[in-house]
Amino acid sequence: MDFRKRKHVHAQVEAGALSDILFFLMLFFLIISTLASPNAIKLLLPKADTGKSIPSQVINVSISSDLKYYINQNQVTLETMQQQLMAEASKHDNPSVVLRMDKIIAVDEMVKVIDIVNKAKVPIVIAIDKGK
Repeated sequence: MDFRKRKHVHAQVEAGALSDILFFLMLFFLIISTLASPNAIKLLLPKADTGKSIPSQVINVSISSDLKYYINQNQVTLETMQQQLMAEASKHDNPSVVLRMDKIIAVDEMVKVIDIVNKAKVPIVIAIDKGK
């Protein structure tokens, strides 16, 4: 009879590589979240040297280079913009409209939108890219 002690093998999980993988995943998601823009409509904004920050309750009105109109990333027509703008403004206590438009848009189109916003009695600011 063989009465020698047998070596018992204990199962172990190596967690060193797991922490490295989790670190890289966290870093990846942090980088991606900073690149994500709330204003997904791509516009080339005009530049200016002066500017102020905008209030937190904003309604984004955008005009793309091909004259498509958007209210908070929802495409609208110029004819229905006032009703939809008033409906969006009623959701907030003290809203402001931020007009974002491509820099190649004619002033006439900007004036049309500003007139609609003024009829809705909502304050408006024009978005720019800060120069320098």
